[in-house]
Amino acid sequence: MSGRKQFDEAEVLDAAMTAFWREGYEATSVSDLESATGLNKSSLYNAYGSKEALYTRCLERFGELHGQRLVEQLDQPDFAQSIEAFFVRLADRLEDHSLPDGCLATMAAMEFGGKGGEASKRAEVNLEAMRQAFHTRCRQAIKDGQLADDTDCEAVAAMLLAMTRGIAVLNRGHPDRQIVRTAIRGMLSGLAQIDRLHS
Repeated sequence: MSGRKQFDEAEVLDAAMTAFWREGYEATSVSDLESATGLNKSSLYNAYGSKEALYTRCLERFGELHGQRLVEQLDQPDFAQSIEAFFVRLADRLEDHSLPDGCLATMAAMEFGGKGGEASKRAEVNLEAMRQAFHTRCRQAIKDGQLADDTDCEAVAAMLLAMTRGIAVLNRGHPDRQIVRTAIRGMLSGLAQIDRLHS
């Protein structure tokens, strides 16, 4: 970045993040970003270097604002309750009409997954951070005697991560707005059944 920013970076990032969140990376033009942020192309490029660099920073911001708040739900002492709290919080966010539908991190993974570059790496980091949070919580549940010693935490973490991506897609693309809550109920029921089988 060159020069000193003459704007509130949090406000600019939030505005750009919302623009990308609504339309996706490719469909969001520089003109759209100018309108959203109130900054001209020159100011945006001077501050961030490129459209992709700005998008990457927005993905970081998304993780800070939304991903971390979800992961905090996993701190509850009971494993089943912590997973339920996580997904209830996610469903609440997806139903928040002040935010765009779907999930920016999921959209990034779909647009940039495996392509290389800054945005692709950030999308991978966001996904891995969420997977690792689930894996760590699963391992803690084993230590606390809430899950069987032979519980496959790799599989559990992968399943839970896949659920976070899947319900975000349902929220954005399915006409039945209750399907997310239905999917969560089914997932929690299946998780409880696995726990009972190992008890």
